[in-house]
Amino acid sequence: MDSQELRELFDFFDVDQNGIIDIDEFKRLLGALGAGMSDEEAAIGFETIDADGNGTIEFDEFRNWWQNQ
Repeated sequence: MDSQELRELFDFFDVDQNGIIDIDEFKRLLGALGAGMSDEEAAIGFETIDADGNGTIEFDEFRNWWQNQ
């Protein structure tokens, strides 16, 4: 997936279009991927991706996570 496609994917799941993915948006993303994670597992994954620990996933964090899958 190229950078443009990845940005479009990020923007699609950034439902409120504020430039970040919050935990609820992340859970929707996981559901769309068919991940089947519990809320606790999703929270752990979210915290892992949120490299700066600010409680949100920015595009750079999302890109790093996606490319390392």
